[in-house]
Amino acid sequence: MNFESSWTRPLGVVVTGSLGEGVKVRLNSDVTVEEVRLGANVVIQGQYNRFVGVVTDVALESSDPTLQYNVPDVENKFLTDAMSGITAYGTITVEPMRTIGDDPLSGSLGPLPAKTVPSHFSLVSEATEEDIFNVFGSETSGGFWIGSPLDMEAKLCLNIGEMVKRSNGVFGKSGTGKSFITRTLLSGIIKSSKASCLIFDMHNDYGWAIKNEHGSEYKGLQQLFDANRVNVITLDPKTSQARGNRHDGALHIPYDAIEPEDI
Repeated sequence: MNFESSWTRPLGVVVTGSLGEGVKVRLNSDVTVEEVRLGANVVIQGQYNRFVGVVTDVALESSDPTLQYNVPDVENKFLTDAMSGITAYGTITVEPMRTIGDDPLSGSLGPLPAKTVPSHFSLVSEATEEDIFNVFGSETSGGFWIGSPLDMEAKLCLNIGEMVKRSNGVFGKSGTGKSFITRTLLSGIIKSSKASCLIFDMHNDYGWAIKNEHGSEYKGLQQLFDANRVNVITLDPKTSQARGNRHDGALHIPYDAIEPEDI
């Protein structure tokens, strides 16, 4: 695998930080905080490794602590331009996630979990499509495409075979697309035949169809795969029929099988 990558626009340099709390990067004078978004992928070129990380915080800082009390004349463009990037500047916090490179200390190429941080004044830039491929792989190498990173068109892929060996979770706020990304992951598992899935679908998100918050309908697992690959069993055939949800059978639980602890 080729770990070399074309260098994109520099964002800034590492000034402080730790592996636990993240690396703080001072933005260059020609880069404003409005250009860097939370969750963006960046790379840090260390002495031995190329670190791939995620922006976890964006902040405004100043080398003069009295600046917040003695605000300069904002109508004086010459003065504000002179202070921007020097007295007043922006910073971002980056959580290093993976390292890529030939580390003479460990003899490892990567990508590996980041277990150290880059040195002071290491250059930071936006991640490229090649950086994403080096860390996550690509479709040509057998990866399963699940989407694209923030503000990038690169295809983000997962190794389904490795994923099903571990416990996984999908977390996020309401409306961020948890059900859709879960449906995509389940589709990859079913397509690969690497594992079987038993899904407790409390909100009818994965059976016949799924709707987003705007009411648009998308194919569920039963439409994406034939009946031999996906079976839907319901506890309430009447409700499923009234809603137009197709099902392959009903599961009837007798009352004597229910204990108070179940409720």
